Amino acid sequence: MSDLKETIKEVTAKLIGVLSPRNKDVIARRFGLKTGQKETLESIGQSYGITRERVRQIEEVSLKQLRAALASGAAAKVRPLVDLAQNVLDQTNGVLREDEFLSRFFNSPLAGKSINGRSRNDTQTMLLFLLNLDGRLQRSPEDDDFHTFLSLSHQHANTFRESIRGLVKALSKNAAPVQETELADFSKKSGAASRYTAPAVLASAMAVSKEIGKNIFGHVGLTNWPEIRPRGVRDKAYLVLKKIGQPQHFRDITRLINEMFPDRRANVQTVHNELIKDARFVLVGRGLYGLSERGYKAGTVKDVLIDLLKHSERPLKRDEIISQVLNHRLVKENTIVLNLQDSRVFNKTENGYTLREA
Repeated sequence: MSDLKETIKEVTAKLIGVLSPRNKDVIARRFGLKTGQKETLESIGQSYGITRERVRQIEEVSLKQLRAALASGAAAKVRPLVDLAQNVLDQTNGVLREDEFLSRFFNSPLAGKSINGRSRNDTQTMLLFLLNLDGRLQRSPEDDDFHTFLSLSHQHANTFRESIRGLVKALSKNAAPVQETELADFSKKSGAASRYTAPAVLASAMAVSKEIGKNIFGHVGLTNWPEIRPRGVRDKAYLVLKKIGQPQHFRDITRLINEMFPDRRANVQTVHNELIKDARFVLVGRGLYGLSERGYKAGTVKDVLIDLLKHSERPLKRDEIISQVLNHRLVKENTIVLNLQDSRVFNKTENGYTLREA
């Protein structure tokens, strides 16, 4: 194919040429063959002064006529296009999101000249129209769980849906994201089909699914999890601290958010305010915030000391206390010692520190 664009246009024009002028116009407008944009039954009906039901009937009759033309010999012109489409789908286990399929098809080394710009949209709709008429490939329209996608067959489409739904169930049960490189093993261990979790096809599979996504750190999970699709500054701050693994100053958290999520710039004061309001974050030092899930606790150093001794079954030595408090607060040792000197709250014995009884 020296010029794929012209080939598709010529095949389409010759095929719909068997229709009457009005039927040809209805098909062209319904499938976006002129402008790349599909028109509704109602809008076409208004232009002809007929009902939308009558337009639907014209479409149905015209498609039958076109399929009959394919069966009588026109298929030879369409077959090379279908073969190329099958080659593209073969690279991803037989399934691709529709827009990704079109991108790969027109940029395939086998396709010759790449098509860009507005004319490419027209040619894309022509290609989808021809593939639909041929009927060998399966087009699955968008629904609540999946974007529109193409597959090698109806069976491929069903297998793909079952595989992805199994993976969604396994991730939901796991209740935590999985590293992308470990997803295939996770699928096998959880009993979910792993056919579409191999590295070569994972990105394409996730592009079709509306329920599974990957975050900027390469973790795969459900798209309604904040770890996968952060919905605001709080979620982004949470991801940043989880990635870094240790408390950060709110100014550094803001800087990291803007580096990792450059699509929308965060403001220092906004970030600080959100850190204060969200229970996932704990102030562990001057302007320093850590994650509560890492064991950091809210309150002053004295509050931490009280909680520590309250839950201890024995008196604690000074060095023990300092070590444990530093697991919850990024403060100087001297600050901890000074707080322990409050004799109204803490009692120092030869065995260590306890809480003074009220």
